[in-house]
Amino acid sequence: MDLVTQTIVNYIEQTDVSNREDLLSVARIAFLDYLASLAPAESEQAVQDLARFIGAAQNITVNQDTSTNQNKAANQDTYTNQDKTANVDGYESNLTVRRADKALYYGFASHYLDFDDAQANLAGHFSTVLYSALLAVLEPTDRWHDFFRAYIIGAELEGIIGSLINPAHRTQGWHSTGTVGVIGAAAAIGALRGLRGESLAQLLSLAATQSAGMFFQSGTDGKPLHAGLAARNGVWAYELLQHTSLQTSTKPFDPERGWFKTIGNITVTSNDIASRWLAPGQLIDPGLWMKVHPYCSAAICGAEAAEVVAHRIRCADSDVFLWDDIKRVTVHFPPGADAALRYTVPTTGREGQFSIEYIVYQVLAYGAVQDELFKIEAIDPIVRDYMNRIERVYDLPKVSLTERITKVTVTLKSGDTFTETVNNPKGSPNNPLTLEDIRIKLGLTLKADQIDRIIEAFTHTNEVEPFLQTLQKEGVLHV
Repeated sequence: MDLVTQTIVNYIEQTDVSNREDLLSVARIAFLDYLASLAPAESEQAVQDLARFIGAAQNITVNQDTSTNQNKAANQDTYTNQDKTANVDGYESNLTVRRADKALYYGFASHYLDFDDAQANLAGHFSTVLYSALLAVLEPTDRWHDFFRAYIIGAELEGIIGSLINPAHRTQGWHSTGTVGVIGAAAAIGALRGLRGESLAQLLSLAATQSAGMFFQSGTDGKPLHAGLAARNGVWAYELLQHTSLQTSTKPFDPERGWFKTIGNITVTSNDIASRWLAPGQLIDPGLWMKVHPYCSAAICGAEAAEVVAHRIRCADSDVFLWDDIKRVTVHFPPGADAALRYTVPTTGREGQFSIEYIVYQVLAYGAVQDELFKIEAIDPIVRDYMNRIERVYDLPKVSLTERITKVTVTLKSGDTFTETVNNPKGSPNNPLTLEDIRIKLGLTLKADQIDRIIEAFTHTNEVEPFLQTLQKEGVLHV
């Protein structure tokens, strides 16, 4: 085992978060936000198609892992789709879904609407991958503390890796949700299932060798697939080690030929990991960006700034019809801050999720973002023409990774100018979503009494199984 891998293995084994309520509280909110991002996506056609593809339907049975960490005999040739199953919600079925496919589904679905959280160091989304992988390998006897400890460890490793390889990794065209996500998923699974030493190093190794995901998929179903594949491949690596005699390298992060050198063309030392580990923690600094609308987090500040400007214009003249009276809209960024917003004149709603022009247009035209407009197959040519009035400039200073800053300036044909700057919008690390905000987000899909039962079950037990049963009864977990 190389020294960097050994250091990572040691931290996965030894990290204790019992006295880190600051991290645990973020992890709990992030899990509820994950569920609130997952639930509305399960009605989408592509998500339902994937469910059918993996052989899933509501109220089916799922695999339960009966192996132990020491039980990897080569003669386990009976491991098939018909392994021991657990009944879901009191229903019986002959169908089973492999754990890896379950992780694929949840990762794809929870990222499908781009409604899930993001993190600046990673320049991607780790909750969607980590929670999807962890849900897939949960046992009925698992407890919430261990579940969230595993999530925190996976998040910590992903954020640290992201801080070491970005921005070059992102500008090269990689999507770290996929490339780094699979490593984080493996770390989280290893932590939850208590793997140690060389077994843990092999798990990380099998995950690292499956690292993939390219950012050109933004605005297509390929982007959420990265999250699904990262979660699936982390679980797949774990299952290979548990159910076969397969052996692999224990040096995935070797400085000469390991992951960092191959993927990032950088040399990383053990101190690069040790000096950053939980100091104070990736969930705290730079923290998470959570969303109240399903679009890229790089647009959150611009959308909120546009909302303030739209309100001021309407207060100044209640008769104004914005797009008839607007001459020009300027969106101000720090250099490179809009890299993820790759579409200036999107042609589809999904491309519009990664377009500040489309988002600002919605706000100025309707007073607020219209979530349904991200689902349309083709954007009206008239709207695309409107978006040509919106320009980007790069005249703002860079800010800390806990912030983003965007200014929106609207110039009317009358000559009047309105402007607003936002750097800590709702959902940002310095202005986080509350439990009540999460309730509102869950309310996009669920009824008030359903949400009450879910929150009650979540906040009043340290046992995983009763809560999962509640989710299944309320129609949140279908696989």
